[in-house]
Amino acid sequence: CLSFAIIQTQSRGGLLGMMTVYAVFLQQTIRSKTVLISLAVVGAIVLYFVAGIGERASGGAAEAGIDASAMGRLYAWEAAFKMALDNPFTGVGLNNFYFNYYFYSPHWDGLNHAVHSTWFGVLAETGFLGLFVFLGLIASLAKTAVATLKRLKSADNPPAYLFVASKAVVAGLAGTVVSGTFLTQGFVWPIYILAAITIAVAQ
Repeated sequence: CLSFAIIQTQSRGGLLGMMTVYAVFLQQTIRSKTVLISLAVVGAIVLYFVAGIGERASGGAAEAGIDASAMGRLYAWEAAFKMALDNPFTGVGLNNFYFNYYFYSPHWDGLNHAVHSTWFGVLAETGFLGLFVFLGLIASLAKTAVATLKRLKSADNPPAYLFVASKAVVAGLAGTVVSGTFLTQGFVWPIYILAAITIAVAQ
């Protein structure tokens, strides 16, 4: 049901994140990389047509070259980088990207826009210093999650619920990293709940 809900959103970031989660689970059961890559390609093509991405109202096939939605992201990311250059240690402040968009965007269409990227959002709102801290957090969580899964794999008869939870944490982190590239998730609750679960499973 959750997969169908994500498909209905026509969110390319959401679909990429969903595919990443599936890929992590399949990678643990399918040993052949050729089969895994083939399934990923076929899955991506099927999702493209099932989700109707080509007919998206925000762009898609109706426009030549890079569609409106993609160009909007590029403008927002450029604005985010300029905000960080002006405020390298503090950024423009939490939740302030939207209100500063007008002053930094190379393309003004009469509306402020969201940054549509976790990484650029953190960069704009907390500066380069904040981004390094945030990336350190994500790297630490990924390292912890993978180490926990390896430890459980090598253990004799690990509790099934813990093994499943450990796999889910790795898949969740991977999906968050991929989808977060196209979605603004830096300062909302999912990443921090996932961090708490990662630490709990590791303990």
